[in-house]
Amino acid sequence: MTSQTVDPATTAPTGRTRRLLPFNVALVLPAQLTMLAVVLAPTLIAIWLSLTDWQPTQGTAWYDAEFSWFWNFNDLWFDTRFINSLWRTALVVAVAVGFELVIALGLALLFLDEWPWRKLAVSVLILPMMIVPVDAANAFFMLFNDRGPINHLIGFVTGMNFQFSWLSDPDWALAPIVACEVWQWTPLMFLLLLTGLMNLPQNQIRAAQALGASQVRIFFRIMLPLLTPVILVALLIRSIETFKIFDAIYILTRGGPGASTETISMYMYNGAFVYFRIGYIAAAALVVLVLVVSICLALARPLKQHHG
Repeated sequence: MTSQTVDPATTAPTGRTRRLLPFNVALVLPAQLTMLAVVLAPTLIAIWLSLTDWQPTQGTAWYDAEFSWFWNFNDLWFDTRFINSLWRTALVVAVAVGFELVIALGLALLFLDEWPWRKLAVSVLILPMMIVPVDAANAFFMLFNDRGPINHLIGFVTGMNFQFSWLSDPDWALAPIVACEVWQWTPLMFLLLLTGLMNLPQNQIRAAQALGASQVRIFFRIMLPLLTPVILVALLIRSIETFKIFDAIYILTRGGPGASTETISMYMYNGAFVYFRIGYIAAAALVVLVLVVSICLALARPLKQHHG
């Protein structure tokens, strides 16, 4: 085998390339500066507000707020409502994303082979994620109403007059919210997994089929390990999005009854726009930002190791 050598003179930037570099930078610079201003300015303002106890009802401008150092962060540590909202958000993410993964993977395997009306079925299946989240939440509000179709369906199946207040029961109010999230966003995970399955290398699969391996063995020994990077990406995307869930909770329960369905987004909404504790909520937002970034890095680490 002969090794090829690369001539440094052919890889070094030419004079024309060097002349184009400032022009290329000038084309990209306005967009980069705009994005930097859009991200950096609110972040710096949030950091400043988190170190104050500013409220708009005080009658002073936010930049004239009294400096309170790190008392907001200290109060958050002892705020049981804040801690509970974090745990509740983690529960919603785990349950919703878990159901989405299982359902989407099953559907992706079903749609992997060609069959009549397959393309039409895919088009119908992805319709829920095209619906505005507020409209989807309104639909589930009517479904899980005291006199809604869900109670009538359960009563029809059981042969009883079933009456249950799903949205008013502290133990079950999260169920319609999770159901709404799963129904609307399983199609997104389905598309990601189906694309990953369709692009798997076929050599190992054909070899296993030729050796007489069963479909279940092929899936768990070959397809699933090869699909792991796609699954990790899908989990990362959906976990981040579900962590920010707001529309369904606001429409269905407003965080109630009490605070039994109050996730972190609803907690910060109430704190900022109901109780007007802007400085305190800015501190909470920074804590959540650190937590989300840490979770994303933890989820991305297996992906990096697998890629390496």
